Amino acid sequence: MDIWIGWKNVKNKNRSVLFLLIFAWITPVFASLNGTFITKKFGAYTVLLSQRFDSGIGKITIERGKNKIYEESEVDHHYYFGNNFDETLNGTDPHSGRDITGNGLPNLIVSNWTGGAHCCHFLQVFELGKKFKKLVTVEAHSSSVRLVDLDHDSFPEIEFWDGSIDYLFASFAGSPPARVVLKFQKDHYEIATHLMKKPAPTAKQMQKIKERIRAAFEKEDSPDLPYDFLNLMMDLSYTGHFELALKMADEIWPKTKPDLSKFKEDFTKALQETPYWKNF
Repeated sequence: MDIWIGWKNVKNKNRSVLFLLIFAWITPVFASLNGTFITKKFGAYTVLLSQRFDSGIGKITIERGKNKIYEESEVDHHYYFGNNFDETLNGTDPHSGRDITGNGLPNLIVSNWTGGAHCCHFLQVFELGKKFKKLVTVEAHSSSVRLVDLDHDSFPEIEFWDGSIDYLFASFAGSPPARVVLKFQKDHYEIATHLMKKPAPTAKQMQKIKERIRAAFEKEDSPDLPYDFLNLMMDLSYTGHFELALKMADEIWPKTKPDLSKFKEDFTKALQETPYWKNF
């Protein structure tokens, strides 16, 4: 009779069985020489996420019964069940399989990461009712994403930070994002400006802000614009005060520094090109 004290003590004919048992215990993901594959069932739906080692292709496949109803694949894309961009969840998926919209139908949450250092995060929400439907693909750039009930109606909104000016006026680290909230309405997600708006700073607060940012301009010895200045522009623009942001730029921009008009033009264009600011 063999006693386990090491790999050598396992009979040859049992080693393959033991390996499979250990592998199954270590991870729920099936891995082969060709890649990794994860399958989950949600009622009548089967969802397969795969990542090929040879080609680098990531893929999501959704079937209902024997019928394939959705498929998406890209090179170097990595798909995960749940919101993989919220570190507080620790890799768990508390949302898939339950109703997160108020429609009374189960939803599926899938994260898609393109593998880049600063980009890109995509969060997809599907509806798994009698009819299959993709509700939204959130383009979160390099932002974290939260599913959080901000208006206390028992259903979470999608909160993330829009990097619409990344690299335009400063380095990535020096390019502040702005908060965006999406809320489900009837059959789709909309930009929830009522959950993003906030009062403009008071005159006293504005004076302190101006003094701080003027000092930041004086200290800045690189082509990058000061972080505090860009942060003010983004915060005002994404909380309902875009015209005030442009007015503040006029008042704060150093008179000896050229290109104020170009900055305002480029900043406005950047916001107009993102899908998450146009409602303002």
